[in-house]
Amino acid sequence: MKDVAGMDYMRSIRFVFESPNWFLNLLYLALCFLSTTVIPVVGQLVVQRYQFEVIESLHLRRDVRYPDFDFNRIAEYLMRGLWVFLVTLVVVLVLMPVALAVAVLLMMLIAVGGEDGAGVAMFVVVLLAIAFACVFAIVANMILVPFTLRAGLTQEFGKAFDVPFAKQFIANTWQEMIVAGLFFIAAIMVLEIIGLMMFCVGIFLTMSLAMLMQAHIMLQLYRLHLARGGDAIPLKSATAVT
Repeated sequence: MKDVAGMDYMRSIRFVFESPNWFLNLLYLALCFLSTTVIPVVGQLVVQRYQFEVIESLHLRRDVRYPDFDFNRIAEYLMRGLWVFLVTLVVVLVLMPVALAVAVLLMMLIAVGGEDGAGVAMFVVVLLAIAFACVFAIVANMILVPFTLRAGLTQEFGKAFDVPFAKQFIANTWQEMIVAGLFFIAAIMVLEIIGLMMFCVGIFLTMSLAMLMQAHIMLQLYRLHLARGGDAIPLKSATAVT
């Protein structure tokens, strides 16, 4: 499924299985997700770090096989994932007042509709609430992607908040980000069903596959941004190329 702009969404799934160690990689990531049931957040940070290592490696090595997960580098994974987590937290906190304001307004409308017994009005308000939630999720993701990309690739907190870069990135890829977001949501739904069919514990494996899919989609968006004349992100690696 490749669009005219060069995005290959199915490639984000296929590339995972090109490594001879694909199952071990998914298993290690699944163990990280499983660990969050005991120690919250830590496993997620490790997975996020690995995501950006995959992105950087595929970018620098021009799609040569992505690196295998290495348990000996857990501490290193944690630090890189921490920057992405903190940047995500800051962006979410900035967006939260808007989401809360609209949510309160919709709740008030639902309450008024319920008191008046207006079933049609209530139905319309609920539809509006669902529509707003979907639109907000898409817009929030569009804002998050350039900032988290910079956080994960520069491996620095301060350099992540480059607003001109974010504007440029969104201007270059906003259409593809919308389609990619919808594709990812659909893929997540399918993977969750498959995971639940695998005696529920399979959900950790399918979540791991989803995280690698997300990494490849972000890589494709970044490449598209560069192809359209966008600024490159300064990688921390001394061998960085763009």
